[in-house]
Amino acid sequence: MTLDILICTINKGIVRIEDVLLPPSPDIRYIVSYQYTDERYLDLIPASLARREDVALYKYKGQGLAANRNLALERATSELVMFADDDTRISADLPETVTKVFEQHPDLDVAFFRADTYTGKPLKNYPTEEFDIREAPTTYSISTIEMVCRRSGVQGKVRFDERFGLGAKFLTCGEEEIWMQDALRAGLRMRYFPIKTVETSTMLKKSLIYVDEGVQRSRGAFTYYLYGRRAWWLCFRFAAQSARKGYCHFWPMMKRLSEGIRYMERTK
Repeated sequence: MTLDILICTINKGIVRIEDVLLPPSPDIRYIVSYQYTDERYLDLIPASLARREDVALYKYKGQGLAANRNLALERATSELVMFADDDTRISADLPETVTKVFEQHPDLDVAFFRADTYTGKPLKNYPTEEFDIREAPTTYSISTIEMVCRRSGVQGKVRFDERFGLGAKFLTCGEEEIWMQDALRAGLRMRYFPIKTVETSTMLKKSLIYVDEGVQRSRGAFTYYLYGRRAWWLCFRFAAQSARKGYCHFWPMMKRLSEGIRYMERTK
């Protein structure tokens, strides 16, 4: 099966792209979606990328990781697609692994795998057994770099909400959780496999819930996306419980959660 690896990067991140690429293979193509905020960053594009016939580079002035992923997916043409960031290291056996999975599961739309840190430790507390995903997992959170999609199952059907994610002005994370909810609502067939496919850095934006205002606003916005006006009570309870445990002060946390809710009310 053919595979498009969609690599999203911005500004200085373009210099790391060469480290993401595997040796050339006839069944693998790379789509590099490069956002830049100033023309001076275009001088950083490695000349070696133009020498790789399996690499297609698309340049866009602007920012926002969710938008970047949507732009990359629009360019995909292979049977399978996977998303990668400029700090992703892809396992050498990934192409063989994902091909085998999708051949064994011909009705599968999305397969989720496991990511490790650069030191070889699991990025999260992953389940040890494979299972069908019929609701958003509660024991761990899913990241985009862990998933491989059948292109026909997702292209034109599920997009990343561009109000959320790195580079967004107000809601700086949560685009993956929104994507998962939209995929479930669209009836996509998804399954988790406890197989390592990539390595990445250890920073997870959503882990900064008690210190980052953008993450707090995103929490309020995502809660509203799921539950509508019930989000006011749920966010109040979350802020109160967090303050009682000493993780934060109640009013600053509730203020940011409320800002996220109001933003969703204005933009729905």
